[in-house]
Amino acid sequence: MHTTATLHVHPACASNRQLIERLQSDTGLLVVINGGKPKLQKRSAPVTPTNPWGGDAA
Repeated sequence: MHTTATLHVHPACASNRQLIERLQSDTGLLVVINGGKPKLQKRSAPVTPTNPWGGDAA
């Protein structure tokens, strides 16, 4: 099954970093803004919840 989505965002919201981050988190897709119009795109690499370079610094 192929699923598509159209994202309609008010121009004032397209510059809202928190909204963009929330959309990315909720959808698992990357929000790319081109010419003021946001588009959802698949991420090139899977998002990992942990730091691949090791733990936190002391």
